[in-house]
Amino acid sequence: MNNLIAQQTTINLSGAADQANLPGSSVKGGFGGFMSTLMSAIMVVAVLVAFIYLLLGALGWITSEGDKSKLESSRNKITQALIGLIVLASTTALFILLQKFLNICILDFGGTC
Repeated sequence: MNNLIAQQTTINLSGAADQANLPGSSVKGGFGGFMSTLMSAIMVVAVLVAFIYLLLGALGWITSEGDKSKLESSRNKITQALIGLIVLASTTALFILLQKFLNICILDFGGTC
């Protein structure tokens, strides 16, 4: 005789929360949506600032007229801008990788979620 005292029950809470339209049940609205929009905007602004810094370094390089200090300053600006772009690209790749690995959607970079 098999007497089962406890049985395994699976409850899908995320599906029930989505159907009930509870606040915070999806990233599209509420605080999650605000943070997603804010982070996306910060990334766009950071890329624009890095490109402007890169252009200023290139302009300084062109107008240095052989002056060693101006040339070194311009080279440092270009190097720092490229490092900034690499850091931003790495951060974006890390976010996308974590989203895929954990099956969550924090930031939507062109349909990655």
